[in-house]
Amino acid sequence: MTRAGIQKHLDIAPLLRCPICGSDLHARTASVACAAGHDFAVSSKGFLTLMARPVALKGYDGHFFESRRRVLDAGYYDAVRDALVEETASFGPGSLVVDAGCGEGTYAKAVSRAHGCDAIGLDLARDGIRCAARGGGRERWLIADLARIPLRDHVADAVLNVFTPANYAEFKRVLKPDGVLIKVVPAERHMVELRQLAAEHLAHAPFDDHGVAEHLARHMRIASRRRITQTSPVCRQDAGDLIRMSPVAFDIAEGQLDLDALASITVDAEIIVARP
Repeated sequence: MTRAGIQKHLDIAPLLRCPICGSDLHARTASVACAAGHDFAVSSKGFLTLMARPVALKGYDGHFFESRRRVLDAGYYDAVRDALVEETASFGPGSLVVDAGCGEGTYAKAVSRAHGCDAIGLDLARDGIRCAARGGGRERWLIADLARIPLRDHVADAVLNVFTPANYAEFKRVLKPDGVLIKVVPAERHMVELRQLAAEHLAHAPFDDHGVAEHLARHMRIASRRRITQTSPVCRQDAGDLIRMSPVAFDIAEGQLDLDALASITVDAEIIVARP
């Protein structure tokens, strides 16, 4: 870890609060700490762990995030990435975008590098944050809990929440009064080819969005909704990664599915923009 890699995390100390006691964090030589003595060192791998204790997440390991990174790098989710870049176009240098549930960091990096804004990615999964931090860059990475986001009140211009659970009370707290939440949720045909391939291993139930938009509307004001769909041919070497990165197949051994039968894949998503 270079000094610059440590310093970029120390530089955001004025935005941080202690995940244990909630008091402000302040920069030290190679860590951030609060007045109560809770001290969090910048990892040599390029991230901060801002949680009281680690959490184990079934399925979300290094193999999952490496597969996800390769799939996103291969372009299967370009429509989602481009939509997020478009929705954040007004946030340039000096703005802060927080990717809540950032995984391997693809979307935070895309937005930051397109607009020159500051980006903080946070996720519960250590392996996801380790993957995100690899290779350096200007973005900052936090292992953190969405139920107790270690950011001070009203510091973020935008929060991204892409295919991951939400905590709207925390999002409202960290957003500026004129900030926006950009949430991405699966639509009806998302990964339909994979679901069909795995059908005999899954409970047969119709698509259910679990009332995400209605639940969001009880907490924030929905400003816009739009649907993004991209169907791409699947090359053989990507089929295994698509299966490994999909929660649909978490309980299915890879050898049980015919990779050659996955000839195409559809990413179908709804982009919901909401304000506090």
